[in-house]
Amino acid sequence: MIPLNMSRLCISRADEVFPALEQIPAMQRRRLSMVAKLALNIALQTLADQRVDYIVWVSQYGDEKKTLKILEDVLQDQTPSPTQFSTSVHNAISGLYSILFEDATPATSLAGTWNDGLIEAYAWLKTVPEASRALVVYYDEALPEIYLEHQPFPAFAMAALISLTEPVNLVFEPNAVKMNQASFKQALNFYSFWQDSDQNKSEAWNKC
Repeated sequence: MIPLNMSRLCISRADEVFPALEQIPAMQRRRLSMVAKLALNIALQTLADQRVDYIVWVSQYGDEKKTLKILEDVLQDQTPSPTQFSTSVHNAISGLYSILFEDATPATSLAGTWNDGLIEAYAWLKTVPEASRALVVYYDEALPEIYLEHQPFPAFAMAALISLTEPVNLVFEPNAVKMNQASFKQALNFYSFWQDSDQNKSEAWNKC
C-alpha cells in the first residue's frame, strides 16, 4: 500500500492548443514531435509557479515514430539523421526539457505505466528525506500500424504533483493492478477516476 498526496492532475490531448510551449522559440518548437509537445506542455502547465525536487518522465512507447523512420532510412541505405536519432531515445524528452528550460532538477525516464511513475516518485521521495515534491509526467501515442501491437488511440500526456509531506489523499495498491491492461488505458482510467467526485475506489486506487 502506497499513501501519497496528489495535486494538479492535468491532461493534454493532441487536438488541443499548447499555450505553455510559447516559451520555446518558434524554430525549436516546430522541430518537436507531437508527443514531445504534449509532454513538455503538460509538464509546464502542471508546474506553473511550483518547484519540485524530482521529475519522472514515463511512457510505454516513447517517440516510436522517429525510431521507425530511422529503421526505414537504414533499410534504404540512407544515413539516419543524427538529430533524429538523438531525439528518438526514450529519455530524449527529459533531456529536451532540461535544455530548453535550463532546469537541472534530477529526473529519470521510464518505459512503463502511470502507476510505475507513481511508484518511482514515491520511492525517490522516501529515499531523499529533504525532498518534498515530485512531478510525474506520462505521455504516449499509438505505435505505427506496421507493429503487431498497434492499438489506435489519440496521443495524450498527463501529469501531476506528488508529495509525501502533505495530507494523504490517494492510496495506491500495486498488487491490485490489472497486468493485462494497456498502459494508455491505465492512465486514462486513472484520470477519469480522479475527476469523478462520486468514485472513491477503483482497481488499485483509493481516494482519502
